[in-house]
Amino acid sequence: MDLNSFWLLVIACLAVNLSPGPSVLLVTSVSAARGFRAGLFTVLGMSAGAFLHVLLAASGVAAALAAAPIAFTLVKYLGAVYLIYLGIDLFRARPEATTKPGLRAGPGGWQYFRRGLLVDALNPKIALFFLAFIPQFLHAVEVPGFLVSVALGSVFLVTGAIVNGSLAWLVAAGATRVSGSPGDWIHRWIPGCVLLYLGLRLLWQEN
Repeated sequence: MDLNSFWLLVIACLAVNLSPGPSVLLVTSVSAARGFRAGLFTVLGMSAGAFLHVLLAASGVAAALAAAPIAFTLVKYLGAVYLIYLGIDLFRARPEATTKPGLRAGPGGWQYFRRGLLVDALNPKIALFFLAFIPQFLHAVEVPGFLVSVALGSVFLVTGAIVNGSLAWLVAAGATRVSGSPGDWIHRWIPGCVLLYLGLRLLWQEN
């Protein structure tokens, strides 16, 4: 791949990652409710889940999934139910557990990694995205193949991690400045509503 094609790939990845979508909403919700560390672990988990879809797209499994409506629908429903569960979990949290989440490390970071991993892994729309995205740049490679497809998808994951990680820090830093009743809304109720909305939208969305 020549340098011009590579930078075109990077710009395309940044443009997609900067556009509002479920990933951006999830990161901002978790970062506002739980702080930067939780948001960062969520980003890492989402990257791992998205990398799974890169592997599926590169190996052809994603194409098989897209051709199997029952499997596609089942994965979609599992992902929707999980998002709804996360939203309800925030509603049930004690106010003191979400007030001023802070930027410093605390216990339980891996649970947010697991959440981010499951949210992206259970979203078949991501598999379809990589199935359509990766071939757009294979023409610029002399010897396309599995490893090349994985490398192209990984560029998207790296740019996504940078964008979402920066967003997590900004949201968490702003959330720490708010306390009291408004803080409870920012740290708990609004993020919970966002997650609930994402789950319901995915649940009722047509394939």
